[in-house]
Amino acid sequence: MRTKDELFRAAQREIAAQRQHAVMQAETARRAAYAANPALSAADDAKMRAGLSLARTAALGGDMDAARAALEAADKAAAEAAQAAGFSEEAFAPKFRCPLCQDTGMRGGVPCSCVADVARRLRREEINAASPLGLCQFSTFDVNRYPDTLVPEFGVTARAYMTKLLELSKNYAAKFNSKSKNLLFMGRSGLGKTHLALAIADAVLEGGHDVLYTSSAALAARLGREHFDYNSGDEWLTACQEADLLIMDDLGTEYITPLTISVLYELINTRMLTERPTIYTTNITDQSVFAARYTEKVASRMLGGCKMFMFMGDDQRMKQG
Repeated sequence: MRTKDELFRAAQREIAAQRQHAVMQAETARRAAYAANPALSAADDAKMRAGLSLARTAALGGDMDAARAALEAADKAAAEAAQAAGFSEEAFAPKFRCPLCQDTGMRGGVPCSCVADVARRLRREEINAASPLGLCQFSTFDVNRYPDTLVPEFGVTARAYMTKLLELSKNYAAKFNSKSKNLLFMGRSGLGKTHLALAIADAVLEGGHDVLYTSSAALAARLGREHFDYNSGDEWLTACQEADLLIMDDLGTEYITPLTISVLYELINTRMLTERPTIYTTNITDQSVFAARYTEKVASRMLGGCKMFMFMGDDQRMKQG
């Protein structure tokens, strides 16, 4: 899991590699064409000599008008030679993927939008490697799989409730910003908590924000290794602290130690202070269990700063099976 800066640098390296590849392909095509067309090669050599002559004339204070005229004539002759050989003027120009910055990664002194596009794709690949993000969009969250029967304690049917929750989640993703609330999705296994959290992540990521996903078990294990191995090169805690949106899945499945509690407190507290929203999912439905498991200090920050939603219905995985 990379930090924002690491991801940005990786995107810049990829774009630089794209540019180098495009330049090399263009040069290979040019050499092949010149080898097959001696007249084309000779015209290009003449153009190069005319350019060097212009530079030398400028340096020595010679006749610039004559030198410019000679270069224009050489340019025209090279273009005519290329046309005669069946090549357009752009035939040997590099084919850059980004027309805005020509794969330099910069435009007008600031990073080009293509850098953000590549960074977003790289982040999506990271999330896909750790979760079924590719399968979890709002369009694949089927509310018809939830029973259309009344849930007495809520006074509404499971389907109506989950339909409302789906719409709230869509609205949350569409309006996402640093002031967005933390969310806590609670309920039994297989009710769609991870699916809906990842659907939000997918939409927020597409909106240009940095999103990280981790299961709480993987986070606790990785941070434990990072804590004891200073040479590991991992920066999971920094990455999780900096992400615009963090999805922490399956709270309650991690192995609890004093270190886990300490790291969770640091992560949750830092994200609250820097106004970076988090979405938690958990099978734990009793708030007193949170306090007993994570301590009052951690539980109060986690639960107190969240909008909580209880998922209801039947196990969707069993239905799919």
